[in-house]
Amino acid sequence: MRGIKAAIRGLALGLVLASTNAYADEASLSLEAGKQQAYSYSQVVKRVAVGDPAVAAVSVMTAHRVLITAKQPGSTQISIWENDQAQPSQVIQLNVGAAPESAQQRLDAAHVQPLQAVSAGKGLALTGWVSSLESHALAEQAMNPEKALPLDASVSSFDSQVQIDIKVVEVSRQNMMRAGLFFGRNKGNKTFAVGAPGTLSGVETGGSGFNLTSGSGFLPISNAFNLVLGNAGSGLLGTISVLEANGFAYTLAEPSLTAISGQSATFLAGGEYPVPLRSGGGSDSSITIQYKEYGIRLMLTPTVLDANRIYLKVSPEVSELDFANAVQTGGVSVPGLRVRRTDTSVALGDGESFVISGLVSRSTLNNVDKFPWLGDLPVIGAFFRSTRFDREDKELLMVVTPHLVRPLARDAQTPALPGDELRDYQPSFSELFFQKAAVPGQPPTGMSQ
Repeated sequence: MRGIKAAIRGLALGLVLASTNAYADEASLSLEAGKQQAYSYSQVVKRVAVGDPAVAAVSVMTAHRVLITAKQPGSTQISIWENDQAQPSQVIQLNVGAAPESAQQRLDAAHVQPLQAVSAGKGLALTGWVSSLESHALAEQAMNPEKALPLDASVSSFDSQVQIDIKVVEVSRQNMMRAGLFFGRNKGNKTFAVGAPGTLSGVETGGSGFNLTSGSGFLPISNAFNLVLGNAGSGLLGTISVLEANGFAYTLAEPSLTAISGQSATFLAGGEYPVPLRSGGGSDSSITIQYKEYGIRLMLTPTVLDANRIYLKVSPEVSELDFANAVQTGGVSVPGLRVRRTDTSVALGDGESFVISGLVSRSTLNNVDKFPWLGDLPVIGAFFRSTRFDREDKELLMVVTPHLVRPLARDAQTPALPGDELRDYQPSFSELFFQKAAVPGQPPTGMSQ
């Protein structure tokens, strides 16, 4: 009896497996979006169904053939029945991918032939070598006019690392002329004096007359060249102060910055000054220090367009301390800033240079102090006036040169560092005293010449 039951259970299990295999016939099919394919079936097709109608559509053409139409990228199942069973007789796993042919045709029409469109899952991928940023942007737009960006697997055929060599030259010129005169006579009961403002500080009554006092020693300009003529016996004293100065300053900085295309690099040659900030109130107040930068600042943002063109955004700024416009805060004098700033963009080739100039400032001061009417007289009017003339010119010039660069290879020999020959230089006493410590690479100076 047990043997009969076991046989029955085995037979039932075999029938279940047989029926499962009968309705578990599966097939796989791959189509591109917009394509159609006729699928032939060995048995008479009674009905068909598709799992996701948005991905594909299916229709019965004949008793043994169905037409499958791929609509959009995705995956779905197509079921085929040959009888009235609940389970389908055939299941087709359909994978619909993007159509690269039409995208490739648009790429060819845009004349970006080095780039290719290939299928990548449910979408498209852009492969190949990019000759310029413009062609890359045009290819992305041509592949998908609906603004959906494809998978970007392209590689640029040009270097994207830029080294920017900068030469910053600041020239400052200063001209100054000052002149002043004092003449006086003081003896007995006769006192007479005429001088520039600030020469006389007062008149005092003495035992035998008047005494003239001067905080500058009767010199109109104490730090100028002074001519003094006097006769103590007659009480005469005359002084003339004249000063002429010409100054010239030349400052050169040559920084070199390296940045990846699209990234910014900054350079600052200057310093920081403290600014006290008070927070809180009453007994809970406290002062903190915040530092502000000043000097020569340069911000660069290069964008490599192709192997021969670099788009460069340059933002130079020059600031200097201005103690004439200082502000008193927290018991500290905080100076102001004189700032010259510009912002520009240029396009140039590898190794080409451009010049930024025009950052010029001129300050002119002309001041005349004179005795009314007498100071306007020809020739002798010079003895009754004090003249001051100051002019200062500053000009900033920048020369910017970008280069497409690559890093040095591994274990490559690096160039010699600046000043490397001075690292172990130790002059003798005779070289130091008689030749002014001749620097290696330069001719000696002094008695040995």
